[in-house]
Amino acid sequence: MLVDGIARFPQVATAELQARVVGQLVRVLRERFLAAPRPPSALAVAFAGLVGLTGAVVDAPTIWGRRGPELPLAQILGQEFGVPVRVINDVTAAGWRYTASGGEGDDFFCMVTVSSGVGNKVFHRGEVLLPQDGRGGEIGHLRVDFASDAPRCDCGERGHLGAIASGRGALGATRGLARRLPGAFARSILSAACGSDPGRLTAQQIASGIHGHDSFAVQAVTPGVRHLARTLATVHTALGVRRFVVMGGFARAAGEPYLRLLGEEMTQAGSFLLPPAGEERVLLHPGAPDDDDGLIGCVGLLDRSASLP
Repeated sequence: MLVDGIARFPQVATAELQARVVGQLVRVLRERFLAAPRPPSALAVAFAGLVGLTGAVVDAPTIWGRRGPELPLAQILGQEFGVPVRVINDVTAAGWRYTASGGEGDDFFCMVTVSSGVGNKVFHRGEVLLPQDGRGGEIGHLRVDFASDAPRCDCGERGHLGAIASGRGALGATRGLARRLPGAFARSILSAACGSDPGRLTAQQIASGIHGHDSFAVQAVTPGVRHLARTLATVHTALGVRRFVVMGGFARAAGEPYLRLLGEEMTQAGSFLLPPAGEERVLLHPGAPDDDDGLIGCVGLLDRSASLP
């Protein structure tokens, strides 16, 4: 389902986009409530944005672009449906899937998503490390390219990691390289996939190219991967995180070759704390091979909340 946000309505003002997204969410949830075999007793929503502990959305660049007024989404949905509501960041929700699994991830790990944007959340001893207002884990809005013509982020600024290392960033980089190196592009499997027209390329095709070890696709995305790798190396060096669970549609589709490239670039950061070359993959773990991280994480969170005194 295409969200009624900035990608669909790029010229609409932020406040209006917020209203459209809330209206769409209410309609979808009402359908689910009506289809449920019994009335739900609680509701959890994984939302792609900066979410405070009260369930208010502080910012959501990939949904409505530039910052608008804080949106009390949990309060709005609670009034609409008359049940307790938890609204949490989507990467946080995904992390609850892995903390609830009883595996290694329960101790100390970092969720990383590479999809339409880039984000992260750090978990320690079963808790996400966030302040009251939810600020943290927003590496996608770290500026890594200071050129005046750097790619523009959904938030409106240029050179942010999410604009460069995400699936959207990979698409822009690959199209640009195809126009600069038409001969090399013509020999790539990407050319056949898009009918030799870079403008028809999709992020999914690029991810498939990486998965298939296409040298042109790998060359195109490497600069963005390098920026992401350096950022994760900083997280590792600063906090000691030794387990990164990498999720998101683009990373999942690109698969093991993408993780290998990311690991190789991490070792180039040069910290003595990082594993030696050839052993870098011990840090990087793929998420589950499905698109259910947020859903399963929300269920785990509601179960956990119900068990608390």
